[in-house]
Amino acid sequence: MRFAAYIASRYLRSRGKSRLLSRVTVIAIVGITLGVTVLDLTLAIMNGLHDELRSTFVDNMPMITVLTSKPEGFRDLGDTMDRIGAVEGVTGVAPFVRQEVVITSRTVGTQAQHRAAVVWGIEPDLQETVTPLRRMLFPAERSLTVLRGEGDGTPGVVLGAELAAALYAGLGDTIVLTAPKGELSLDELEAESRRFVVGGFLETGLYDFDARFCYMPIDEARSFFGYPKDGALAVGVRVADMMTAPAVAQEIEKTLGPYDHHCNDWIDLNQNLFQWVRLEKVMMFLLLGLVILVAAFNIIGILTMMVGERRREIGILLAMGARRRQIQAIFLLDGLAVGAGGTVLGSILGWLGILYLEKVGIKLPGDVYFVDHVPVIAQTLDFVMVAGAALLITLGATLLPSIEASRLRPMEIIRYT
Repeated sequence: MRFAAYIASRYLRSRGKSRLLSRVTVIAIVGITLGVTVLDLTLAIMNGLHDELRSTFVDNMPMITVLTSKPEGFRDLGDTMDRIGAVEGVTGVAPFVRQEVVITSRTVGTQAQHRAAVVWGIEPDLQETVTPLRRMLFPAERSLTVLRGEGDGTPGVVLGAELAAALYAGLGDTIVLTAPKGELSLDELEAESRRFVVGGFLETGLYDFDARFCYMPIDEARSFFGYPKDGALAVGVRVADMMTAPAVAQEIEKTLGPYDHHCNDWIDLNQNLFQWVRLEKVMMFLLLGLVILVAAFNIIGILTMMVGERRREIGILLAMGARRRQIQAIFLLDGLAVGAGGTVLGSILGWLGILYLEKVGIKLPGDVYFVDHVPVIAQTLDFVMVAGAALLITLGATLLPSIEASRLRPMEIIRYT
């Protein structure tokens, strides 16, 4: 192997008549470097987007939602919440009422604005143990006062920032919420409307949530939507480790009774979305891996040219007793050296690019994307997989020329050259 490595290193050096070969070698190294760099950066960005997406959903929605099969919802909330809170891994429990409504707003000199919305009736102090409510509200203290039902006069609500903008509703403005009432039938539809004052705004970072959500005190929601005084539609639960949510949900169902209660965890609710993200990551890996594959064709060309240029030397080596395996190893090592050089440089540039995105970052329009910057998370496994794939592709590219070189006949080469 030392003999093959020595000859391979000599063949890679640039000499008078092999300058073209050296230039092609540099081009191949640059191609592999670019492929590895782009692939490392892309996978890190995909990891960052996946993590941001997961964190955004977990921060804005309960990790586990406990529902009851009874149409009137939960009645004995105290006992239910105590039993849920006693389950291992549960760190927060909060009841809520949720109902779809139509919100109407009208300012002086403008047409009335109507928007469909989802109203959440919550207890803010309990909700804070399930989702980070306070940091999403502005102005925070005034919004919390409204959600606790401590205001005087007309009850207040907290509107999603985008919903408020669509309604042209500002702080202190009066809006009208309309919800269906009683039993629905095709012959007669009944609805109830109530006035509320805008007491604050909600900004979650997800446009769909900010454009549809409206929060109000849970007692007002119970009164408006016909729930009993201590009732709720569902109970939101937070767990210590988000990835254990499915197991905790099963335990809650066993505790409350699997036939009367059902638990939805955040993984089940967003399963299709996260499967799509994982599939997209695999597809990006395969597509961008084609860049490395194209660079590998340059290696085939390099080694084929090298075999043609070194035919006389190969014939002499074989005549002097060099084994065919050693001749094959020479060109395998040459190809792997090119691939390894490009892989190492690409990995270094990819890591530097990730550091740049972490420290400096690239801004994104927050009203278009659910993040305001390009998120990145570097994973060692991704770097290892990219480097391994690059080296495997390079090894495959070296096989044909190296086998061709090992099959040359020394006597014919020496006779005709």
